[in-house]
Amino acid sequence: MVTARATKRPCPLFAPTLLSWMFLILSGCGGMKGEGAIPQKLYIDATRSFAVEFPGNWRRFLDPDYPVLPDADAVGWEAPESVDEGSVARMLVVIPHTPADNQRVQQKIAENLPGFVVTSSDEVEVFDLPSVEILGYTPQRNYDIFLIDAQNVQYVLVYSALPEEFDRHRSQFEDLVESFEILP
Repeated sequence: MVTARATKRPCPLFAPTLLSWMFLILSGCGGMKGEGAIPQKLYIDATRSFAVEFPGNWRRFLDPDYPVLPDADAVGWEAPESVDEGSVARMLVVIPHTPADNQRVQQKIAENLPGFVVTSSDEVEVFDLPSVEILGYTPQRNYDIFLIDAQNVQYVLVYSALPEEFDRHRSQFEDLVESFEILP
């Protein structure tokens, strides 16, 4: 005689409900760097083929012709604090319309930032690509600039801030640089 064994089947709503709860719990975990840290947001720019994380409380802006590099597109973020001179800090990803080598881009930056003084220039890697990091200042702002050479595209990551605010916001820019990714 054959006896039928009852097999327990999970409730059909159990798996989706469990997955929803796991997603909800995990979504609250990402993007935080430590206690009191500002949550990060992900920005994906399929048109310009890059993605970065930026501070969630910073305001995004588009600048079709960024003055530091004319003939370039810029996507940027401004700190929530501002003063009479404008935002206390800005972070940008700038893509020149015509690719140039790092030396030519440095020349363009110097030509278009009156009074720009380079304090250091180091070869580094960003997203496993050879890059140059330039630190400098003008009488109005301090700058940290990364020149990234990708195939047929130049990416320029720019952080500028009022001198008294530069160190306070720089770690947020470093997080943006670390998160920078070129999309296929």
